[in-house]
Order: sequence, then C-alpha cells, then structure tokens
Amino acid sequence: MISAMETLTLQRPFSPWRYGVGHSELLMHSHAGTGSDEHINVLFVDVRAVKLRTSYNPLILQAADEQVRLGLLDFAQVPQRFHAQFLSLVLPTPDAEPGFIVCARASILATASTDRAEVYGWNRDHSRVLHRLSPS
Repeated sequence: MISAMETLTLQRPFSPWRYGVGHSELLMHSHAGTGSDEHINVLFVDVRAVKLRTSYNPLILQAADEQVRLGLLDFAQVPQRFHAQFLSLVLPTPDAEPGFIVCARASILATASTDRAEVYGWNRDHSRVLHRLSPS
C-alpha cells in the first residue's frame, strides 16, 4: 500500500520494457548488474494512462498530490465513481518534467539473475515480491 506521504525509490537504472495494450500492463525492467544479483521488475496492472522517459536512474514512484491526481484521473478518463480504485503515480526526475502512470496496482518483483525463469515478467514460482502498491 502506498500513501501520499510515501515515496518509493529504486536505486537502479530502469527502462520501460513491455507494454501490453490488450491486458493494460506496463513492465519496467532493471537488469542484474554490478553489485546486484537480481533482476528487478515493476509490473503495473490495469494501466489507464502513462507518460514515460526511455530510462530512469533511480526510478522514483511517488503518489501524486490531490490536485495532480484528479488531473491525471481526468486525463485517463476514469469515471469519478472509480477514482478510489486507481493509483496516480508521479515519476519525478531531476532534469526533466515528471512522468506519470495511472493504474490499479503495481508489484515490484525480484528474480535471481541465475534463474532460467522468465525474468521480464511475473513468475509466481521464481519471483520474490519486494513491494505491492495499491490505492489506499
């Protein structure tokens, strides 16, 4: 669960990896590398609107303040009766306008770099859940 007071900072390079329009899923991926033996995936589900850069380092997920949240939900054409069911996340960067994601929930998943499983997505048997984000 994420609230307006919490910000999640993932101190690694991330990039958008896959966007499935039919399933409304967005996957942001960070490869295992120096100092890390795990791939990290952020899976956003029921995505209604996005504005993204090609890369983030670090990836910062921050709940939008109320005014921005309402603007994002309006932009995403989410009916008011469903507003409480969606996250409005801002992705701030120091050198550019922030990105955003409007979605129902997100999961941050870790997969060992030595694992032969699908490392670019959700795999119940091979991924470890680090965080779950959902509307409060």
